[in-house]
Amino acid sequence: MNMKKVYTLLMAVLSFNAFSQTTTLYSDDFEGASSFQFQYYPVSSANTWKIESCAGNGITNTGSKALYTSKGGINPGCGVNGTEQYANAPALPSSTERIIALMSIDGRCTNSHSITFDYKLDLTGANNLVEVVYSLNGSFWYVQDTIDNSTNWKSLTVALNAATDNNNFFVGFRYVYSDATENGSPLAVDNFSVNGLTSTAFIAQDSLQLCGQTTVAINAGIFAGTGTWSILSSASPSTSLTQTNSNNTALNNLGFGTTVLEWEVVSANCGTTSDTIYIINSAAPSNANVQDTVYACAVNQLNIATSVPIAGTGMWSTSSGATFADANSPVTTVSNLPEGWSQIIWTISSPGCASKADTMAVFKTGGQQFLTNDTTLCIEGFEKFVFTKTPTDSLQTVNWVFATGNALMNEITADSIELTGMVAGTTTLIYEVEHNLCPKETDTLKIVLTPCEDFEPVFPTVITPNGDGKNDLFVIQNLENIYPNCQVTIFNRYGKVVFESTGYQTPWNGTFKGEKLPMGAYFFKLELNDGSNKVYSGSISLIH
Repeated sequence: MNMKKVYTLLMAVLSFNAFSQTTTLYSDDFEGASSFQFQYYPVSSANTWKIESCAGNGITNTGSKALYTSKGGINPGCGVNGTEQYANAPALPSSTERIIALMSIDGRCTNSHSITFDYKLDLTGANNLVEVVYSLNGSFWYVQDTIDNSTNWKSLTVALNAATDNNNFFVGFRYVYSDATENGSPLAVDNFSVNGLTSTAFIAQDSLQLCGQTTVAINAGIFAGTGTWSILSSASPSTSLTQTNSNNTALNNLGFGTTVLEWEVVSANCGTTSDTIYIINSAAPSNANVQDTVYACAVNQLNIATSVPIAGTGMWSTSSGATFADANSPVTTVSNLPEGWSQIIWTISSPGCASKADTMAVFKTGGQQFLTNDTTLCIEGFEKFVFTKTPTDSLQTVNWVFATGNALMNEITADSIELTGMVAGTTTLIYEVEHNLCPKETDTLKIVLTPCEDFEPVFPTVITPNGDGKNDLFVIQNLENIYPNCQVTIFNRYGKVVFESTGYQTPWNGTFKGEKLPMGAYFFKLELNDGSNKVYSGSISLIH
C-alpha cells in the first residue's frame, strides 16, 4: 500500500494534538440509509455500486450489510464468499470503466483528515484496481492510495492530503476495471468514517525560557479566521508587539520576569478559540565559587558553605552517595561521605540560561583499616598471604609495624599487599596512617600459622658448614615456633653429646664448644615435649 501521506498526518498530529481533539466528520456502517453518492465514467457504465447483504459485515462493527461492487463478468450477482461478483451486470468487452462511491465532507474547521474503513478485495487482471481518492470540487479526483488485495475482512486507515485541511472536500473509492474475459474482482467496504482534528488557535510551545533577551520572535498557527495577539501580563510596562494581527510577530523591550501572551482566532464558521504562551526572561546566573579542597578527617557530618547567588538558584549535588541537609541552601551539611575522594558540585541555574558550576574536592580520611579479617592458616605449603586495606591519598603517610613476627611486603602503599617469608606462630601487623591535618589512625591484623594436622618435621641429612650460605646449619623449619619447649640433642658415633638445646632458636653449626668437629656421621634426637611423648631420631653427615 502507498503510505506516502502518513508522514504528513503524523507531523500534523505532533504539532496540533496538544491544542486539538479528534472529531468524526462522517460515519456509515451501511445498515440504514446511506449518504454516499456515485459517479460513473463513462456514464453508460454497465455496472454500479450496491448496498446489500452479500459477503457479510466488516470487522469493526456488527451488522449484515456493506457497500459492494465488481466488474461483473459473465455471472453478475451477489456472492457470499468473497470470490463472486457483487455486481448487477457484466463488464463491457474491451472497455475501461471507472465508478466512484463518494461522500461530501464539511472540513472547514478541521485538519489532518483521514478515513478508516473495513474492506475485502479479490482483484484479478493487471488493469483492475481500487483507489482511495479525494476531490476539492467533485469533478477532478486525486489518488491518495491504492488498496491491496485481501480476501478476508481487513481494517485500514488512510491519511488525506493537507489540501483538504479547513476545506470542503469529497472523498471515496474509485473502482477501475476492464478486461471482460475475466469474472469478478469483487470489492466490499464497510464501517466507513472520516476523521479530523478540530482546528483551533494554537502556539506550538506552552512556555519559552530566555536568558537576558530584550526581543524574541513568536509564532502561532491559524487555520481559518482572523488572529489577534494580546499581552495579558508583562514583566515590563514598555514591552510591546511588532504586529498584533499576524501569526508571526515579535516582542520588544522585554524585562526580567514572566510575560503572558494570548493568540485569539475568530472564524465565522468555527467560532473563537485562543491559546497562551508564558515567556520567562531570566538574568544570567551568578558565578559559582566554592572551596577547592576539604579534608573531612573522621567526621560524620561536614559543614559546607558558599555565597548566596545574586542571580539564579543554587543546588548542591554529588555522585558519591552523600546526602545534603538542604541541597538548595548555600550553607548546609553533608552526610554519608564515603572514604577517600568525593566531588561536591555547587550549580547556579536560571531558566533559559546556561548554568554555572564549581566543584569542591572532599577527602574523608576517617576509617582507615584492614579490609581483610584476622586469619589462621596451616603452615604446610604456605607461600604468601594477600590482604587488602582502605585506600590512602598521596598526602597521607603510611607506616607498617610488625608487633610480633615478621615478613616481607611487596608494596607499602598499594590497596592489595602480599606478605611472604612468614614463619609459624602469630604475626601481628599494625597499619598506621597519618595526615598533617588529621589524627593518626591505626588498625591491626593478626595472621596465625599453625601446624597442619599431619605436620611432620623435616630433618636435613647433610650439613656442610663452610660459610657459603648453603646447608651450613642443621635447620628444622618452624620447629622453634611450633614446639618452643622441644629438646634437641646431637651425638657423635661414640654416643658423646656434642650439642643440646631446649627450644631451637640457634640451629647446630657442626661445632662443639666453638671447635669444628671432624667429618663423619652424627646422630640426633628430637623430643617435642608437647605432651605427646613423641621422639624423632636419625643420622646426619657432617662434610667440610
